[in-house]
Amino acid sequence: MASPTRTPRVHYDPYAPQWVDGLPILYEDEEEGEMGEANLHVLWTQTLHYCLRAHFAYRPEQRIYANMNLYYRDAPLHPKTRSRPYVSPDAMVVEPFTPLPDDLVSYTIGREGPAPLLATEVLSERSAQQRDLKEKLPLYARLGVKEFVQADPVGRFLPERLVMQRLQPDGSWLSERDSDGGITSNLQFRVILEGNNQLRLQDTVTGRVYVRPEEAHLRVRELEAELAKLKKSRRRGR
Repeated sequence: MASPTRTPRVHYDPYAPQWVDGLPILYEDEEEGEMGEANLHVLWTQTLHYCLRAHFAYRPEQRIYANMNLYYRDAPLHPKTRSRPYVSPDAMVVEPFTPLPDDLVSYTIGREGPAPLLATEVLSERSAQQRDLKEKLPLYARLGVKEFVQADPVGRFLPERLVMQRLQPDGSWLSERDSDGGITSNLQFRVILEGNNQLRLQDTVTGRVYVRPEEAHLRVRELEAELAKLKKSRRRGR
C-alpha cells in the first residue's frame, strides 16, 4: 500500500533565498572510493536509460540523460574539484527551456531548464550507503522533482524492489506500487519486474513494451540471418 513520507514543503524558485538556504551541499562522486558496481545494477540502469529514450523518442520537448551532473544551487566551489554542488541521477527526464545540444555535459536547474520531471536511482552497495536512501529524498523534494523512482535490484535496501515516490503539493512524498509489483509514471509508462531480475518498460497508452538493449542486439542478429537466407533463396531461384 502507498504510504506518505513527509518532507518540508517548498516552492521551486532557483533564485529565491528560501530555495538556496537549507539545501544540502552534495558532491555526488566525492566519497565513492574504489567500490565498483554489480552486474545487475548496471543492467537495470542500462534498461531504464535505453527504454526511457525509446519511450520519449517522439517527444522532442523532453530529453533523457544518464549519470549526468545535475547542478542545483550556487555555493562555494568544492576545494578539490572546483565544482558546484551536484547529484548524478542514474537517469532523469527533463524538459529544457530550449533545445539542448547532443554534446551537453551537465544540466543546471534554472539555466538549462527547470528541475527534472522524473529521476531514477538504482540502489547498490555503494549508492545506498552514501546518498540515495538518506539525502536524495529530501533534496529532490526541495528541488521540485515530481517523480522519483527507486529500484533495488538485489532486494536488500528497500522493502520492495521498485518504488515510485510521487511528490505531493505539500512537499511530502507518496510511495506507490502497482498490485503486480510494478510502478506507473504520470509520463505514460510502467516499469515491470520480470523473472525476478529483469526490468521491462511498457507504454501505458498503447500497451507497447520496449525491448531491452540485449534484446535489441539479438533481434538485429535474427533479422540479419533472415535477410541472408532470403537473399540466398532468391539467388537459387534465378
